[in-house]
Amino acid sequence: MNAVRVDAIYRKDLRDALRDSRLIIAILMPLLIGLLYSFMFKDDTKPTAELGVVASASTQLPAALQAATNAALQLKVQSFADQAALTQQVRDKKVDVGLIVPSGFDGALKGGASPKLTVILPASPSFGGDYVATVLDRVTQSLAGQVPAATIARVMLPATAGTSDSALTALGARKTFVLVAVILMLAMIAVYALPAVLTEETEKRTVEALTLIASDAEVIVAKSLFGLTYCVISVPLMLAITRVVPENVALFVADIVLTSVTLVGLGLLLGGLMRTQTQLNTWSTVALLPLIVPAIIVGLPVPGWVETVVSAIPTAQTMRLGVNALAGRQLFGAEWLSFAIILGWAVAAYGLVWWRLSRQEAA
Repeated sequence: MNAVRVDAIYRKDLRDALRDSRLIIAILMPLLIGLLYSFMFKDDTKPTAELGVVASASTQLPAALQAATNAALQLKVQSFADQAALTQQVRDKKVDVGLIVPSGFDGALKGGASPKLTVILPASPSFGGDYVATVLDRVTQSLAGQVPAATIARVMLPATAGTSDSALTALGARKTFVLVAVILMLAMIAVYALPAVLTEETEKRTVEALTLIASDAEVIVAKSLFGLTYCVISVPLMLAITRVVPENVALFVADIVLTSVTLVGLGLLLGGLMRTQTQLNTWSTVALLPLIVPAIIVGLPVPGWVETVVSAIPTAQTMRLGVNALAGRQLFGAEWLSFAIILGWAVAAYGLVWWRLSRQEAA
């Protein structure tokens, strides 16, 4: 590996890219989208949650739960006639958490007894439902003035096929859309800016000259550094103008760096497959959609088979890791699997790029 040759190719690509308007569009459009979202949505917008209650008599518990959760979310209370109706609403995800309050609950609580309180949650609770269930013990202790207070029975409903809960409620609309804009920007650099330089070299046949003076590895490294340079510059710029700071900086950096490497590899592959700028202009948008749509779908209530397909796309895993990093807690599990999927795409992309260059030299 000759650093001088790598640096020469890298500098040439930077000069060529600065003359191409597609690079400016690839960076400026997502930046403007992110900036727009940062003004449209505010951080202090509270997520909402639905609390369903079955109580044969009046109780202070729902009002006390609203007061205790007011700082984190807006809790709406709805009464139901019986447990069966409430259970069905929780199963259908129309209610985040259900409470079965026994008769004489308030009196028994204040009298020093430990009345049984049943909490009903779906198989995968939403942020709001889980939060209400978490603070319930503290609220009952406050009402009773003693420890322990009520006996809380937690009922977790079995999973229902074809349903999914969104953990993005906890993140907030502004940060969620800014994260989508970051992924959009990385994808646009990969499918618009980077292939444009490669396709121009293919048309002018300068890529053949590069492979004569440099090895395949040196060409790939130089082209990758060119793409990564714009990723490294654009992401911090996006976070700065939108005033978004990840709670877990290390996880966010690892997520974005690995994603950038992967998308740059896919961009190199796309650029190597295109013979003319006309072909590139036609297929770039087609290549962009499979990268950005999965990031938007993550966390939405979609059929199970759709979620399975989407989870195999690297940008979907980027979104999952990014949500965890911005929230500062693991809203999506199996982070190791997310990294493994992104890394797998990187290995496949660069392997195909290497094969493509070798095949082109042989021809």
